[in-house]
Amino acid sequence: MQQYTTLILIALMVVAFYFLIMRPQKKRQQAIQKTMNELQPGTRVMLGSGVFGTLVSVGTKQVVLEVSPGVEMTVLKQAIARTVAPGDEDSELDELEEYDDSEVIEEEPSSLDSTPIEPTTPEPPASGSAGADQRPSSAN
Repeated sequence: MQQYTTLILIALMVVAFYFLIMRPQKKRQQAIQKTMNELQPGTRVMLGSGVFGTLVSVGTKQVVLEVSPGVEMTVLKQAIARTVAPGDEDSELDELEEYDDSEVIEEEPSSLDSTPIEPTTPEPPASGSAGADQRPSSAN
């Protein structure tokens, strides 16, 4: 009887392992694969490093991503974390409104800023009897 209980307990642990770990991981992989297959030029994406860009062309292993006007880079498809929703990134207008040129204060350089600093070299120790170890002479 105790042998059957042990076998049933092991079988329950295997089933729990499958439903808690293996099945969700398989679903995630299928979702990622579906996203990779649906990539098309013009899609806005975010890389795993946080770089945003627009797809210019899609190959079997790589994609060409335009990160700013005229700046393109080639990355592996696996680097794409997800497609971007409209609220995921700040618009350029929001960034321009945050930055105000009137708050920038330009200071004139002080006279200390324009004075070159000359390197100094340490002076060699003075030679002579002052620095030498002197022993009293003994009279024989």
